[in-house]
Amino acid sequence: MLPAMLRSLRLVAGLIGFLLAGAAAAQATAGAGQPLETVHLQLRWKHQFQFAGYYAAVEKGYYRDEGLDVVLHAGTPDRQPVSEVLSGRSQYAEGNSEVLLARLQGKPLVALAAIFQHSPSVLLALRKSGIVAPRDLIGRKVMFMNGMNDADFMTMLFNEGIARDQLSILPSSYNIDDLVAGRVDAFNSYLTNEPYYLKQRGLEYTVLNPINSRVDFYSDILFTTDDEVRNHPKRVEAMRRATLKGWRYAMDQPDEIIDLLLSKYQVPKSRAHLEFEANAMRPLILPDLIPIGNMNPERWSHMAETFALTGMISRKYSLEGFMYEDPAQRRLPPWVVPLLVAALVLLALAMLAAAYFQRMSHRLRQTESQLRSANEALNDKVQEVTALHARLQEQAIRDPLTGLFNRRYLDETLDHELARARRDGYALSLAMIDVDHFKAINDTYGHQAGDEVLKALGTLLQAQAREGDIACRYGGEEFVLLSPRMPLATALERADQWRTRFAEQRVRHGDLELRVTFSVGLATYPDHGATAAALMISADQALYRAKALGRNRVEVAQRA
Repeated sequence: MLPAMLRSLRLVAGLIGFLLAGAAAAQATAGAGQPLETVHLQLRWKHQFQFAGYYAAVEKGYYRDEGLDVVLHAGTPDRQPVSEVLSGRSQYAEGNSEVLLARLQGKPLVALAAIFQHSPSVLLALRKSGIVAPRDLIGRKVMFMNGMNDADFMTMLFNEGIARDQLSILPSSYNIDDLVAGRVDAFNSYLTNEPYYLKQRGLEYTVLNPINSRVDFYSDILFTTDDEVRNHPKRVEAMRRATLKGWRYAMDQPDEIIDLLLSKYQVPKSRAHLEFEANAMRPLILPDLIPIGNMNPERWSHMAETFALTGMISRKYSLEGFMYEDPAQRRLPPWVVPLLVAALVLLALAMLAAAYFQRMSHRLRQTESQLRSANEALNDKVQEVTALHARLQEQAIRDPLTGLFNRRYLDETLDHELARARRDGYALSLAMIDVDHFKAINDTYGHQAGDEVLKALGTLLQAQAREGDIACRYGGEEFVLLSPRMPLATALERADQWRTRFAEQRVRHGDLELRVTFSVGLATYPDHGATAAALMISADQALYRAKALGRNRVEVAQRA
């Protein structure tokens, strides 16, 4: 019986080897000689650096390597992303928050990747119009991209307490000359594009950014339809993978993409304009901090809830199926399928074998059960790792005690904010805050009491900071508050109000109620420094004076 068993086992081993070799050969030759699939991708507007990643994916052959022949279509007023995809003229497109709005209104759209982590959509107004804040738009003529359905700007009006009928809202003409000629008072624009035209003409202008009204939406979203995801899952996965690869290349090689736009796509923009566009996009995409294409379910939920609050959609909405799940994150390891095939072969042979082979069949069923358990455990582990990765990304820029941003985030952000202030011509204030007699608190009541003081100050900064302000724990008992678009007088008044409020409150630690104060050193751009280092030094020197003059006070830096 033993020789017969050995012969059977050799036969089984030979069959398994044959199947595995065939599977490997089939995988190695898959797609070889197959014609490329033609797919159409609708861009949001005319060819420009805004769509750099798609040009890179075409030019570097990333789409071709995935078996795709991608045809890029420039946008026009009559050829918009959502309508082109819903009509079937394009399988894929890039759009803004209207993609989510359309989904919540019943359109079968699926978001594949969010290229811009912060929207570049803003309103521009000429400085001479006197428009400096959203409420100045009341009674004025304003152009929105999609008229009354422009989600970014409609949400900004809602957050500012402005009714839609208080403005004369017009659909966009896509022509900045309408603003220059005074035919409208405010014009829908991209931070990466229209400001360059106004600067070239020497016109002073004001930027009304929805982010300053607590509207921070995703933008330039790669999307498709439910039917495409359901009927062509491999094509969707390949399209997304090649596109993100193209975007990573474009962010690393912007000059090469600018050369391509000028030579191949005949873009009617100067090199200087395209360089302006590339530089303005980087702090919106954040390729050095966040994986390109990253999407957070909680942020989509926040956007949907905002639409519901503004009355743009019904309160009874569902986001199920809107956010694409990358199959690569849940795919089985490549060795599982061949091994399962081998197990099935063994089971088939076991049914024809003698009594001793029945025992082998039993062992194989046990192996199959173990594989299923291993697969379930692997899927659970993948989900845990994905969630852990998201948490680690957030923890990398957060102080664990107060929940504020940390010093690393401030160091990475301050230069970007100064560049924006310098480009758009607005003031920026930086307040350096230090808890008075903090060492005495720790020495007298213990470090836990000191932690309660730091958390109380962090809570105050979070509660009082505006949308767009950057509050961080800089180190120890030292905090920094960065406030774009805030002149010195406003920053001084606000810092003094906070100082008074904190001095009046009590910090509880067990049965103790501690009364604590802090001192503030205040510096503003451009009065007290034109660089990040100069501004920090000015604020630190002002803080030192505040300490030297008795603490519990605000001191302003000396002019640079």
